[in-house]
Amino acid sequence: MRNLVIAKRYAKALFNLALQAGGVEQYGQELDQFVKLLGELPELADGIQNPLYPEATRKSLFRTVADKAGMPPIIKSFVDLLIEKKRLQYLPDIADYYHRLMDEHANVARAELKAATQLDDKVIGEIAKTLEKVTGKKIVVEFSKDPSLIGGVVAKIGDLVLDGSVRRQLDGFKETLKRGALG
Repeated sequence: MRNLVIAKRYAKALFNLALQAGGVEQYGQELDQFVKLLGELPELADGIQNPLYPEATRKSLFRTVADKAGMPPIIKSFVDLLIEKKRLQYLPDIADYYHRLMDEHANVARAELKAATQLDDKVIGEIAKTLEKVTGKKIVVEFSKDPSLIGGVVAKIGDLVLDGSVRRQLDGFKETLKRGALG
């Protein structure tokens, strides 16, 4: 819980700076690239995050990498602050929440769509259009196949779940039969 609070605070601060500078997309990409780099090079991540190394050494290591990567000054300052405040380990969570803020700002919602079989792009597009009418937002669909559904689809957008699966219908039918037998 505390991690999410910290991530939100830093993501909101960076997002507000990005809005002022007109670099919302760029800052998001820069965050993603740096998170990916730290994931690919665990030794670098350890060198920058490990409190056993002096802060000046960790910052110097980061600045060397940032300069070679051509990182924008605002992102350098942001990561410097995270190093200084011993918050760099939260960077993946900060990046995730930053992307949520980007979506919210662009009126975009992400939908998790599951079906028992693979759906073609045309069908997914039609489902996305229907979900856009329901939510009033532009929908970005992330599709996954789930054979346990038997048939039909399940769409989840944040807390909203639209369950049109055969499994749910069978479960509902089973409950109706139970109530009928008991009543």
